[in-house]
Amino acid sequence: MAQQLTLNLDNNSDALERVLRVVRHRGYSVRRVAAEMPKGRGYMDVCIELESSRSVFSLVMQLAKLAEVRSLAMRGEGVRVLL
Repeated sequence: MAQQLTLNLDNNSDALERVLRVVRHRGYSVRRVAAEMPKGRGYMDVCIELESSRSVFSLVMQLAKLAEVRSLAMRGEGVRVLL
């Protein structure tokens, strides 16, 4: 089942890499990643499409623990986590 996460991350050198590592370690497959860094801003917007038969809720809880994650939302699930 495909699921989509939208994240707002601090713009530091390895924030996206750290998020993708957590996704991989939790056993999810990445189908698509799109990232945009608005000019002059200290953050980046990232959309990750995942493939897994497992629920994405445990992954969301792990990603919310990362210091670089400012907010995240799951498309179609009505869940938004603001940090």
